[in-house]
Amino acid sequence: MNCHKAKLKTWRKACEDGELSSTLAFLYGKDHVKTWERRYAQVLDAYAETYGSDACVVIARCPAQINIMGMHLDYGGMPSLRMAVRGVDVITVAGVTDVQGAGTRVRLRSIGENTNGDDLFSPVEFDLCDLSIDRDIRSRSDFMNYASEVCNRRERETGRLMADDWGILPQGQLAYLSSYFRDRCALGGFDGVIWSNVPSSGGMSSSSAVVVSSAYAVMGLHGLVPGIDMPNVDVIDGIGTSEWMRGTRGGTADHGGMIMGKVGELVSVGVLPATDWGRAALPGDFVAVVFDSGVKRVYEDALRDETVISYPLGVFILREFVLPEFSRDVIQGDFASRLKLIRDVTAGNLAMAPAQIFAALKEIPRRISLNEVRDWSVRCGKLREFENFLNEEVGNRYPYVAGDYPIFLRRRFAFALAEHDRVSAMREFIERGDMQNALGLIRISHVGERDEEVSDELLSQHQARVEKGDERGRLCFLSGGYGRMTPEYDRVAVTINEYLIEKGGIEAGAVQRIGAGWGGSVGGLLRKDFTEGQSAEQFSDHIRNRLELDVDFQSCIVTPGEGASLLDLPH
Repeated sequence: MNCHKAKLKTWRKACEDGELSSTLAFLYGKDHVKTWERRYAQVLDAYAETYGSDACVVIARCPAQINIMGMHLDYGGMPSLRMAVRGVDVITVAGVTDVQGAGTRVRLRSIGENTNGDDLFSPVEFDLCDLSIDRDIRSRSDFMNYASEVCNRRERETGRLMADDWGILPQGQLAYLSSYFRDRCALGGFDGVIWSNVPSSGGMSSSSAVVVSSAYAVMGLHGLVPGIDMPNVDVIDGIGTSEWMRGTRGGTADHGGMIMGKVGELVSVGVLPATDWGRAALPGDFVAVVFDSGVKRVYEDALRDETVISYPLGVFILREFVLPEFSRDVIQGDFASRLKLIRDVTAGNLAMAPAQIFAALKEIPRRISLNEVRDWSVRCGKLREFENFLNEEVGNRYPYVAGDYPIFLRRRFAFALAEHDRVSAMREFIERGDMQNALGLIRISHVGERDEEVSDELLSQHQARVEKGDERGRLCFLSGGYGRMTPEYDRVAVTINEYLIEKGGIEAGAVQRIGAGWGGSVGGLLRKDFTEGQSAEQFSDHIRNRLELDVDFQSCIVTPGEGASLLDLPH
């Protein structure tokens, strides 16, 4: 028996009669039950008016999420500190309207909270057979290669690598699910309505929430339970990677935050494989906030590829060229077998003194191209290793990085290593009540988004501090230079942080950019007294006068919520 599927009329009556109230109280808070009963009823009504009211349907939901610490790390296999956002959801109602079955046809409609029932995006319709899933693409690597082929074909046909049509999002997860469950069941067509109140381009992962919510609905419709029939590690890594079909090159920690989220908690989401690395509660006198910076996001495809490729390229150069030159007094044992991903570049894993990480970073070229790395490989007798690297780690995944394209390697690589340390340090500082250092890390992470070089002198300074046992020498206090910041975007965060320090000191709060970069939302942690009463009014006035932004801090507060789920049948 499918315990998540019921007649649409049964669900609709449950909304009217309060049979979902306990579930909704847990998900959204007891003061918001009536609001969410109306919202779920709205989505059910939209399904009925679009496809008819006789269907058996499932209801799936997925919260938005924000990244508290650990930017741009997930595609390097590194953890980040995430928060599922309570009350900001994507809801999917899916069913088979035709009692004879819908074959392999998929029809989807998308509506938004403030559209008065109008479509948020144009309806989409496609056939599962057109996805051409003619091979096994269950592993992340297999799907990355498959998605790259789809994107390259799109670019040849349309001149654009990135897909504009939102329908590619459910298509990606359906391609993955079709392959994953091929030996168990064949996915059939269905009809669906997707409702969202997640801000688009706001750093809260609206696209990823659509992917997860619709995937949960598809599984529920076929009697499959996420987390049981597909372990969460496969849900997160597989469904997360499915977004590569759109042309993005992101990781899967957004999806991990959405799925692993728990009410009241921040979770450290590890990836490849998806792992819960620990949790922390927000201090009682602080709140998390997210709001629109007013700076429109731009997408720099070439820069995106250059920043992403820097992780595996830096690892290759360390493993093949830099570390072999270190003496056995510095690094112990067979380090090469322990150095596969950038997350493996730690003093503990490499059996070396923490200060030597900074010495190794000095040997990473500031700027280099793939052609120059090839020449380096030839000189060192490592051409075979380089060709293996190209086949396994590059392939056709980074079309904008030609052989002579400049890669600003050291600043990108240093940012990632420092950001990796900031994730664990942030949890440490919050758990011991050291908000001065916790908030300082938010500001340092923001600085790291600028396109600034990491000098030998700066690395030497950190190395000397670590050797003296000074905590300020830790990697987490090194900014790096990732290059995802524009001057307009930078100005928003800097203006806010300067005001907080001036009015309340370094423990008043801190914000940074949220999302992929170059524009969109900003967010962080603020002491509650800056979001209430006269202090909040003065703060808002300052932002309005300096940045021409209207910010209502009470409406910007976000709280940790429960991860994605299928709703159970009403009893």
